[in-house]
Amino acid sequence: MRRLFTAICLFALLLCGTARAQSLIYYNAFSNGESSWRDYDDQVSNARIAGGKYLLTHKQHSSTVVAQLVPVDYNRNFAIQTTFSHVTGGTNFPAGLAFFGQDALNTYFFCITATGSFQVGKFDRGQTSALINWTTSPAILQGNTSNKLRIEKLLDRNKFYINGVQVAELPPLQPFGNHFGPVVMEQQTAAFDYIKLVYLASGDNEAAANTPAISAGILETAYHTDFNADDNNQWVLPTTDSLTTALTDGYFKMVRRAKTGYNASVTSADLKVDMRRDYLIETEAVHYSGTQNFGYGLVFGCDEQHNYMFWMGAGGYYYIGSIDKAGFKTIVTWTASDAIRKGDLSKNKLGIAHRNGQLNFYINDQLVTSHPEIEFTGHQFGVSVSANQNVGFNYITFGYLDKPKPAVTVTAQNDITPPEIFITSPEVTRGLKVVQSSDVLHVAGIAKDPSGIFSVVVNGIQAVVDKTGSFTVDVPMAIGENPLLVVATDNNMNKGQQRFSVTRNNVAASTVAAITQTAAQGKFYALLIGVQDYQDQSIPSLEGPVGDAATLSQALTGNYTFNNESVTLLKNPTRAQFFAALDDVSAKVKPEDNLLIFYAGHGYYDETHLQGYWYPADAVRTRRDTWISNADLIDYITAIKSKHTLLISDACFSGSIFKTRAIEMAPKDVQELYKLPSRKAMTSGAMKEVPDKSVFMQYLVKRLTENTDKFLPSEQLFASFKAAVINNSPNGQVPQFGEIREAGDEGGDFIFIRK
Repeated sequence: MRRLFTAICLFALLLCGTARAQSLIYYNAFSNGESSWRDYDDQVSNARIAGGKYLLTHKQHSSTVVAQLVPVDYNRNFAIQTTFSHVTGGTNFPAGLAFFGQDALNTYFFCITATGSFQVGKFDRGQTSALINWTTSPAILQGNTSNKLRIEKLLDRNKFYINGVQVAELPPLQPFGNHFGPVVMEQQTAAFDYIKLVYLASGDNEAAANTPAISAGILETAYHTDFNADDNNQWVLPTTDSLTTALTDGYFKMVRRAKTGYNASVTSADLKVDMRRDYLIETEAVHYSGTQNFGYGLVFGCDEQHNYMFWMGAGGYYYIGSIDKAGFKTIVTWTASDAIRKGDLSKNKLGIAHRNGQLNFYINDQLVTSHPEIEFTGHQFGVSVSANQNVGFNYITFGYLDKPKPAVTVTAQNDITPPEIFITSPEVTRGLKVVQSSDVLHVAGIAKDPSGIFSVVVNGIQAVVDKTGSFTVDVPMAIGENPLLVVATDNNMNKGQQRFSVTRNNVAASTVAAITQTAAQGKFYALLIGVQDYQDQSIPSLEGPVGDAATLSQALTGNYTFNNESVTLLKNPTRAQFFAALDDVSAKVKPEDNLLIFYAGHGYYDETHLQGYWYPADAVRTRRDTWISNADLIDYITAIKSKHTLLISDACFSGSIFKTRAIEMAPKDVQELYKLPSRKAMTSGAMKEVPDKSVFMQYLVKRLTENTDKFLPSEQLFASFKAAVINNSPNGQVPQFGEIREAGDEGGDFIFIRK
């Protein structure tokens, strides 16, 4: 049994408590270089601070307790809590909090396992005894998922919480001492996000704060976070000119700066829930500053097309509605309610309970309105703020109020079937070998199994796998034949395999000469357009498009066969200037030339006319004749008699220009690709909004700059950064690649040729 106990200066604790909050006794977030929790490594265990977590490993069949002396007044009510996750080792081994301790041989513990059980016990002179035997609890999020443990020491009882749900209660315990900290048992590693102790004011406890009356019926907690640390959902987003997000003092803070009432929403990106069941979504929010007549609160039923919102305003009103590409739709108009605590710094709870085909909306546990069930297309939830406001969210919970419907399940005991593997890129059907010249192969596909997919590995390289089993990975290629082995493992550890072969040809000097000679007969033109300042005040201005167009220009002229005089950069053009530039390019481009057209700015899709549009700088929101339609673009692209034309669009709803969307990458011989005419497009998204700060542009320019191949087909370029955009975009955007419909594509491709 390992012991590490350290005394803490009371004066320093009091200073820390004063700086944070009057009720705070002790808090440590395990920051590198700023923590009193020291690193060590010995034969029994080791510990280290990394990435804002305290990683504690036990190596033997006993336990390790690492605790700090915290002078607390046992005559007062107080609470200790932490958030931690299982990292490696046995999933049925305990880890959690040690409390009321004197040393490693004399302490109480509250532990859970990654398989869903908890226990309360004690070490008394080294002997282990259970106060509450091992008990399964749906409040525990299983696997390598973060769980919050909280112990409340009250004068007449002790309460134990997991993710905001009370799971046990004991009469008063006789403390061994004043040591508190993490405990890890058996051979495993656990990662702790923080340790926190607070005195409790009257009525200030976990039950009062996070478990109101409407959540008493939760039977299964699907998700809970108290925002003391980020989790797999990655709530904190990259800062933009219009939105800043941060985790501070147990709050998820959203600071929105906007000229209009547009909203910013952050959803549970890595978690989808079943909104057909009875459920509860709940949060507590505080309005720090900003306008008091705009909304903030919960979003739910979210997907790429729709967001539903339950908002309140600091002025005392609430609102229920939805937003899609057509704009806002009101379900319940702005309505005054006495349930709302008004003004800055006031805290309000918002809850949505779905029961028996009815949606019930609560503010501070008071039912304010009900609405018939909505058929949601999305299965995500989160928080939202509109206009100019500074708002913080204390926690967010999603729990089911019913038992799951019986279903045929595949268990570890009866599942011996391996997952199925379908390779979508490269094209490996009919047993044919794939031939390519690039030094990297982009492999994409889908792995399917009823139990879910645990991992996909290609030639020993871990692939990126999403919830549907879709996977992508880049594999290095050597000259000659490269055998590839794809291994998919399901959640019951059954493995499926698929083998194929890729031959990498060294691009022969004759091929290089042939392509170079052909390319030398023509020029590479680029028309780069960025629109961010709009004359119509109802169209919000953007920050990135002009800079993105300039950055792309530098990447093209600095690395590829684009001369400065053949690149046209348009900043905030009007509709007339836009078409004048197209006319100018059309007059210059010859049949042997290549043309790249880039647009960044606002886009719109009209459901009635089934038409996508770009907004020039002089666009009027209410007049379609001032916009630039896909039909206009296709007419111009068809009329321009270039060898190859590539359209790159970084705009909302830009996916409607394709003949087909997201065609799979099938590497072909570079020389053949260059011979055949092409009219291709790549866009930053399909039919959804994309953020102002463009992740798509970031990775497009990065790949263009880092590429070392002499010839880079646009399909290969797109495949090299598609997964990076999906995995790093704040709203899960999926970039698209395909042929431009009815524009003269014959199967070739635009080839970027390095200088």
